[in-house]
Amino acid sequence: MKFNPLLVVISGVMLIFAVSCSKQENFNGSFFYFPQEITPGSEFTIKYNPDSSNLAGKEKIEAIAYLYNNKLANTVDIPLNKEGKIYSGKVQTTDSTFGVLFKFKSGKIVDNNNKEGYVIFLTDDNGEKVAGSLAGFGEALNRWGAYYLDMDINREKALQFMTEDFSKHPQIKPSFLNSYFQVITAVKPYEKNKIIDEELNNLTTTNHGSEEELTVLTNWYERMGNKEKSEQYKKILLEKYPKCEVAVDEMISKFKNEKDIDKKIEIAKEFEQKFPGNDGIEYLYDLTANIFRDSMEYDKAFQFLQENVNKPSTYRFYSVVNRMLDENADMNTALKIAQLGVDRCRRELKEPTSPKPNFYSESEWKNDKELYLGYNLFVEGKVLDNLDRKKEALEAFKEAVQLTNGEDETINELYSKSLVENSEYDIAMSKISDFIKSGYNTAVMKSYLKEAYLNEKGTENGFETYAAQFEDAAREKLIAELKDEMILEPAPQFKLKNLDGEEFSLKNYKGKTVILDFWATWCGPCISSFPGMQKAVEKYAKDDNVQFFFVNSWERVDDKKQNAKEFISKNNYPFNVLLDEDNEVITKYAVSGIPTKFIIDGEGNVRFKSIGFDGSDEKLVEELSTMISMVN
Repeated sequence: MKFNPLLVVISGVMLIFAVSCSKQENFNGSFFYFPQEITPGSEFTIKYNPDSSNLAGKEKIEAIAYLYNNKLANTVDIPLNKEGKIYSGKVQTTDSTFGVLFKFKSGKIVDNNNKEGYVIFLTDDNGEKVAGSLAGFGEALNRWGAYYLDMDINREKALQFMTEDFSKHPQIKPSFLNSYFQVITAVKPYEKNKIIDEELNNLTTTNHGSEEELTVLTNWYERMGNKEKSEQYKKILLEKYPKCEVAVDEMISKFKNEKDIDKKIEIAKEFEQKFPGNDGIEYLYDLTANIFRDSMEYDKAFQFLQENVNKPSTYRFYSVVNRMLDENADMNTALKIAQLGVDRCRRELKEPTSPKPNFYSESEWKNDKELYLGYNLFVEGKVLDNLDRKKEALEAFKEAVQLTNGEDETINELYSKSLVENSEYDIAMSKISDFIKSGYNTAVMKSYLKEAYLNEKGTENGFETYAAQFEDAAREKLIAELKDEMILEPAPQFKLKNLDGEEFSLKNYKGKTVILDFWATWCGPCISSFPGMQKAVEKYAKDDNVQFFFVNSWERVDDKKQNAKEFISKNNYPFNVLLDEDNEVITKYAVSGIPTKFIIDGEGNVRFKSIGFDGSDEKLVEELSTMISMVN
């Protein structure tokens, strides 16, 4: 919470420990564990009561544990047993585990202890917290907790936990310096140079030549502008650890700087031999496929993907075919690439070509692979539809809907259209009504429902009443979901200038609903969301009580104002763009990814926080409109 970050996190953690001390099965809090003292490598039991959480009354509840040391080490599903109201499960730690974070979820609804995470700090044989357990939690607060647990980024808290751990266990500090410097940069911008320089100087005299220490010296001396020292430690690092991340980054840069496509492919193959198993392999093969895609050399793209079918990401096949559909390119070639992608995705589900990422549990990893199979089936269906192979297209769309759990409006729309085109009117009525009720529909799908209704009933009489019941159900569902997402936190105050040099201060909008949309010109999802945001702005153009501000931040160019001005002018967006050139406001709002929207009420409180864009303009406008109505 924003009221007093330090007190809130301390009290939250103390509450977890207090609850955990109880030996009784009946407890008042949501979460506890036993035994009270957990040493690395041991197993322990968690108990969870959802009654006082946002998961109260949910049928199915899942638990996911995040085991950390100086970084996120592994993510695991925790099978739960239910006795009465209480869920319980067992968690196995490793010898290198410092602490464990938890979240509980039911579908898309997550209980993460009010954005702070349920945390357990492991102890040593003397009952003291393991060295690194507090600093590791600080690392989660700084970065990865926001990405994987939807925790609030809070670098003030992170600094407090790191400082406490470092004072008790100074020997751990080198392994946390990269994250610590990031925190210092955000929390103490005017002191950062002095603090970081002192720490780097200390490290030069105490470092033991580990890869981690040498990497910190190389990277942070460069960031501090000391090129000479950066090169000095870089030379030592590369000689001692030729497979280090700095070496990886250098070879990726070499690939990017090479202009000749054949030489790029040679570099990619050399990279693969030099760094087997490195994530950069997939990245370089993706970039190569993109070159063929962007130059519209689709035959070469097919040949490249066919020869290296297990090396690019499964998304890349979808991406190439999607571009071919946009360009109305040769559909026979597109079908061959789509089929390569579908076959590759099916193999990945059965026999993955790479190990599970540490940020996914097994169930999340499986869901992710199923999602990309769904996307590849979707574009395969579109190609088949273009080739007038309607029955095959329908089967592809049907499976794509199943794999995406009916939660992608674009896929749902094409499936609905295909059902009607294949005269599957009764199924169309059932499926489209379900899509509308769930809220995962597009505006055009009502016309497909009407066509199916007419063909099935023989008349349009009664259709509007029939359709209205599903639209009403969707509205009620959306409101119920948004009530669960509603928060009440003071909005950080700010003053920023817009593209015309006018200054805007949040405090001047008391009594009005303010929508802040954080974005950048390089951010694909931000740009994709703008047509929908334009519709929302135009909808409220005459309502003086609703104000939209588009906060341009995290830009990577020298002239940020001109960059934003050219983009807005080129696209003719009617947006009031505020320039957060020093990234101060986006840091105040603890934004972890963009686009992120904040809906602020007339009392100056954040009531909703919405991250990302799911691709539907209609849904974006509907959700924003509903949020605004709930706040007013």
